[in-house]
Amino acid sequence: MKNIRLVTAIAAALCIALLPAAAMALDVSAAFNPNVLIPDRVFTDIGTFGGPEGIQHFLESKNSVLANTSPSFLTMLAEPNDTSVKSALGDPHPNLGRLRTAAELIWDAGQQSGLNPQVILVTLNKEQGLVTQAVSADRMQRALNHAMGFDCPDASGCGNLFPGFYYQLFGNVDSEGNRYLGAARSLMKSFNAPGGRGPTLANAAAHVGDSVTLPNTIGDYAGILAQQVVTIGNRATAALYRYTPHVFNGNYNFWRFFNSWFKYPNGTIIGLADRTFFIIEDGRRLRLPFFTVDARKLDIDSAITVSPAELDAYPPNGAYGPPDDTVVRSATGMFVFEDGVMHPVSAFVLKQRKLDKAKVLPLSDADSGIFTPGTQLTPSDGTVIRGKTDPKAYLVDGGILKSYSAFTFKQRGAAKLLQIIPDEEIALYPRDGYVVPLDGTVVRSAGSGDNAYLVSQQRRLPLTPELFANRGYKPKDVVMLTTDAELASIPLGPPATPKEGTFFSYGGTKELFLFKSGAKHPISPFVVKQRGIVPEFVFEASVASNWPDGIAIPPKDGTLVRSDAGKAQYLVVAGQLRQVSAALIDNLGLKKAAVGVMPDVDFSALAKGGFATPKENTYFTTGKSLTSGGPYFVFMKGVKRFIPAFVAKQRGLTPDFVFAPENAVDWPDGIAVMPRDGTLVKSAAGGPVFVASKGAMRSLTDAAFKRRGYKTKNVLMVPAADLAALPKGDAIVK
Repeated sequence: MKNIRLVTAIAAALCIALLPAAAMALDVSAAFNPNVLIPDRVFTDIGTFGGPEGIQHFLESKNSVLANTSPSFLTMLAEPNDTSVKSALGDPHPNLGRLRTAAELIWDAGQQSGLNPQVILVTLNKEQGLVTQAVSADRMQRALNHAMGFDCPDASGCGNLFPGFYYQLFGNVDSEGNRYLGAARSLMKSFNAPGGRGPTLANAAAHVGDSVTLPNTIGDYAGILAQQVVTIGNRATAALYRYTPHVFNGNYNFWRFFNSWFKYPNGTIIGLADRTFFIIEDGRRLRLPFFTVDARKLDIDSAITVSPAELDAYPPNGAYGPPDDTVVRSATGMFVFEDGVMHPVSAFVLKQRKLDKAKVLPLSDADSGIFTPGTQLTPSDGTVIRGKTDPKAYLVDGGILKSYSAFTFKQRGAAKLLQIIPDEEIALYPRDGYVVPLDGTVVRSAGSGDNAYLVSQQRRLPLTPELFANRGYKPKDVVMLTTDAELASIPLGPPATPKEGTFFSYGGTKELFLFKSGAKHPISPFVVKQRGIVPEFVFEASVASNWPDGIAIPPKDGTLVRSDAGKAQYLVVAGQLRQVSAALIDNLGLKKAAVGVMPDVDFSALAKGGFATPKENTYFTTGKSLTSGGPYFVFMKGVKRFIPAFVAKQRGLTPDFVFAPENAVDWPDGIAVMPRDGTLVKSAAGGPVFVASKGAMRSLTDAAFKRRGYKTKNVLMVPAADLAALPKGDAIVK
């Protein structure tokens, strides 16, 4: 077991956690166990809430700022317009055609990464108070931009790759198209690592069972020491401490929020002594009638009996209904259950939704009375209908009827989908707005004058004359909508973006940008000169300032550069700056005189990684010299492979280069180099004899050693650490 002493904050995906607001130090709950913050099975339970609707209900119950679904707020969540960016990030809905709510983005990020949405919500509150805190208008955008505290180390400011609610969750791509994980997948990467991946110091990652000394923030909780030893109890705890490497206040607040909201796991059945039952759903209780128990085949015999006081700790949230699409008949008519709500339904909708009327269940007045009455159930989304006498056609969208204009009816080919139903039935359904033209349509109306708009993701994006020309549109491409009301019904979005690959400046400045992958990437004078870039367009500052900021365009791959404020040199590799030492410069055959010098402000804006890797088949040591006896390695196929001293001697391997340990720490580790097949070794610390066989070391029983004719004099005694580094195979017992 390793004992790792962490004395500084880790420069990973961390942020100073939201501190509890209190006039004096708060008491720490006796139930808090810093060694196990959350069970592994709960950490990965992606089914909580049942879908984005459940998350939305939860946010509304907490009066969260994230419950806002207005178009202007959704724009603040920074979901990119570029579907290729979303596809590259593994977004499950890159082509939805509209902006998603915070609840939808949280749900999708959980599904994509395998992380429980409850963990995301708790982190959003721990880091920026976005669930329970009142966020002022002037602080809102910054809070959203750093929602998960990702890429915001305690010891420095936030980075420039992940600002934006969307990017915090899903990650981002840089100007070269390289993908970087966001908060959700970063947490799961740590969780999925063998033994979990905890805080890192001195090149070692803590795992389950390791003891770690962590720094604390003192002052908000009573009796807290500056440092605290934690023994990591499971993989989820390892991941959370890697993300936020202190107990107080970060991970204690995580535990506090999680347990106050989600004490009993989703699906837990609790009941009072009078056999009134409830089911827990995301920190709330739903009444559980016997009708639903039978329909869902639930086991109420295993229900947890609670006191009225315990029950009151969970806010009521209506009743728990049977499975969706269950058809019931009550004294007042036919109904269909959706999300626990009873919706009146017509014979047409029953048939159109292919609901089986032969399986209609009777519903008593008593059970009917505890369910929330819903609106008339509409046909399924995407249905095109009109009345028998009224020729006006509608599209069912989100349970609302939206009017077709002559243009959208034709553009969407709606005639072949049209169904005719009674006028009085259409009158029962809510109607609002118009069917939006397809994405990519350029529209205007008589009242908009010469102002044209690009339809994108159910919004209209203003097109300035420069953008109109940049995107190659012609006057004949503009569609005149029938009425000003139809145009006004399309939510107004930010200005349209230029076409991919546009080089431009804006606002009369000399600074140049490249629009790529949905963002504007600054280009320093050094790169402009090196790449011979000439701007093609000049846009207004009021327009271009709305476009998302990307990271700076790097120099060409293979360029050796440094800042004018420092001496450290960097090599551009796959669009990222990788530091190079004198030994790496020599190893890679770089010309020392060819280093380019950039102003520090431009240099600091470039994406940076660890040290550059050496060339293929480099034999090296991280000792003080070639002959110092330090550890030997070979760099092959993108990984460094440790060479035990006895293997190096046996195979005649010697290092050609000396790299400092900090050079090699970021290089991926491969399996250690094996001795020749048939080599017999034994640890100097004792234990069985091993034989090298087909890429693995296999232990030998005494009987197997004798039966195979091995001799004790041929057994090499090797350091325990060298033997431990070699891959092991099955034991040989015969």
